[in-house]
Amino acid sequence: MNTNPLIGFIRTLGLIMSGRVLFLGSSVGKQLAMPDGRVFTVFRHVKIRPKGISPDPEAVFLVRFKPRRMSDRANRVFSLLPMLVFMGFRGFRQKYWAVEEGTGLCQGLYEWQTMADAGNYANSIAMRFMRNRSVPESVSFEIIDQRAARYWAFG
Repeated sequence: MNTNPLIGFIRTLGLIMSGRVLFLGSSVGKQLAMPDGRVFTVFRHVKIRPKGISPDPEAVFLVRFKPRRMSDRANRVFSLLPMLVFMGFRGFRQKYWAVEEGTGLCQGLYEWQTMADAGNYANSIAMRFMRNRSVPESVSFEIIDQRAARYWAFG
């Protein structure tokens, strides 16, 4: 499965120390108009610089949730903690953190190297942690195969 939190954290530290983690401030404030008509505002975007040449990532993992008993500002700070784990999971390539203004609904838009990597994340401790800190029944996700056409947000 390759989503052990300790291994993920150690790999994340290696990525940071090697300069492969890019925080893309130019994406902050960007509006993501989703196919279902909802609009989310990006508050963080991180990308892992690949080692050498790698094939195009295959999967997008889209998750939505409403934090329980937590302000938008607190959620933004809190979201830094799981990031230090999942960035080191096998196949992670990039993520947009976003919020729907007015409703507080949060959205994570991840890019994974393979469909299996995205599936592993769906069953990881990071997702269990998200469910535990969210309004019951507010967590939803989908895995999108982008081999036929690149997902628009990562194009």
